[in-house]
Amino acid sequence: MQLAGILHRPESEDTAVLADHQVLIRLQTAQDIQSVTLKYADMYLWQAGAPMKTTTMQRGLATQAAQYWTLTVTVPTNRLIYGFQITGNDGKTIGYGDDGLFTDEATQWAITGHYFHLPYLHVSDAELPPAWVKDTVWYQIFPERFANGDQTNDPAKVQPWGQGPVQRDSFYGGDLRGIIDHLDDLADLGINGLYLCPIFTSPSNHKYDTLDHFEIDPHFGTKRDFQELVDAAHDRGMRVMLDAVFNHFGTASPQWQDVVKNGAQSRFADWFHIHDFPVGQDAKTGELNYETFGTAAMMPKLNTQNPAVRDYLIEITSYWLRQLDIDAWRFDVADEVDHGTWRAICAALRAVKPDVYLLGESWHTSASLVGNGQFDAVMNYPLTQPILSLFNQTVTIADYVGKTNLQLCQYRQPNQQVMFNALDTHDTARALTVLQDDPQKVQAALTLMMLLPGAPCLYYGTEAGLAGGPDPDNRRCMPWEPAPKTTAMYPIVQKLVKWRRSQTEFLATSQLSWQIHDGWLQLIRKDATQTVVGSFNLSQHSQTSAVVGKTIVSAGLTGDQLAADGFSLQVLNKR
Repeated sequence: MQLAGILHRPESEDTAVLADHQVLIRLQTAQDIQSVTLKYADMYLWQAGAPMKTTTMQRGLATQAAQYWTLTVTVPTNRLIYGFQITGNDGKTIGYGDDGLFTDEATQWAITGHYFHLPYLHVSDAELPPAWVKDTVWYQIFPERFANGDQTNDPAKVQPWGQGPVQRDSFYGGDLRGIIDHLDDLADLGINGLYLCPIFTSPSNHKYDTLDHFEIDPHFGTKRDFQELVDAAHDRGMRVMLDAVFNHFGTASPQWQDVVKNGAQSRFADWFHIHDFPVGQDAKTGELNYETFGTAAMMPKLNTQNPAVRDYLIEITSYWLRQLDIDAWRFDVADEVDHGTWRAICAALRAVKPDVYLLGESWHTSASLVGNGQFDAVMNYPLTQPILSLFNQTVTIADYVGKTNLQLCQYRQPNQQVMFNALDTHDTARALTVLQDDPQKVQAALTLMMLLPGAPCLYYGTEAGLAGGPDPDNRRCMPWEPAPKTTAMYPIVQKLVKWRRSQTEFLATSQLSWQIHDGWLQLIRKDATQTVVGSFNLSQHSQTSAVVGKTIVSAGLTGDQLAADGFSLQVLNKR
């Protein structure tokens, strides 16, 4: 028994309060463990003579190095002490609790100090994410490139729609009116969540160098237009998420310009990370004397630990909730802003709208940003990017499964269900381009993503087979001619989106498991009512599928034969 592989941390992602009186407990071990029994009780009742309860834990997901064990426990009194009785493949047993490992003897189990403690389970401490997010399929829009609905507000140097190649400073005239005009198209696709990249005043096409967070960029329209967009989206059952950039401002922002003008005497001098004055760039070395987002001189980094800055950011985000009735915020570069600021902002926003969805941008595993008074979820790149590697066959199937299972164990279960899952975004190359311009591989990747826990997101144009390399090529204009509905990609994407939304509760509560054959991967979701199987043939030859059931989507499936590179999503045993 590899004792070094045993790990559990109370009040972490290993213990998730699911509801009043209900907690999910998880244990990590090495892969040489035969079984795990959970021993638990209310400490006070146990000390008064009530018996300790024992329940066998379920063998859960396995990573490349570890095995996870899970159990959902109902606690009538909301107080809990618990310990793990672990049995190795060699038949030997050991106890594990708050003070580490101990011998599996009755006298040892009688010692209170051996047990982990959850003194009292408060549902409010669980910080359960908004329930509506589990039912959401998001659609990310880069507003400048989605649709030009009002040519009267076009920038001076606007280019004809879709003509390229796209440059970093290209303008095509996309605006809010264009989004409003196509809401019915998105509703037909099955979308019920709109994520808009920044729409606030900015000199750039991407708007991540904001000048005024309280105003809509005039090239996009007006607040009246945006209110119409929100109302029209809500009428169609769609939620709206805006993008906030609080790690940095643009150099044309009034706060930064005041610093440029007044130096150390500016009332905004301590709003930024400035090393000396006047602010600028050394003529010889080219070094900046202020901190920025990355190395971008035009994006000076905010000092978010300044209370005045925090108050201003709270004022901004609260305004759009109160006045325009948005439903969610996505926060750019969230991992470079201090946790205290996020706790302050998130608490203020939940006070305004308790079911607001708060999402942080992070490109790595970021459990420290989720919960604990901060975000409901983060952008789940570590979970979704390996999907592309799988279908490009730059990672083995076994390694893909191990890496994916590891990510599925990084967050509490309620948060995992609302993580933001996207194959591509405005910051990555398009999935179609990454997958060698093979539409069938994109369809297979989307099928796999739709089966995983989390809230899936489509990047605009995916349904029309839009390609694109790294930024700025990934921000091509949405192709409206021919209509997306006429493309080969559209019906598959539409079926996946609508099926995913029809299975909200099933995908939130069903067990997840994998089967790996020779070049063949199956992802299985199962509960008492049905079994759903995603099959992916990554080999170079046709294989016989043991799956027989209702087919939701497929490619290369003929009878029980799945062709090379084929995939299928099938429902079995539905009652």
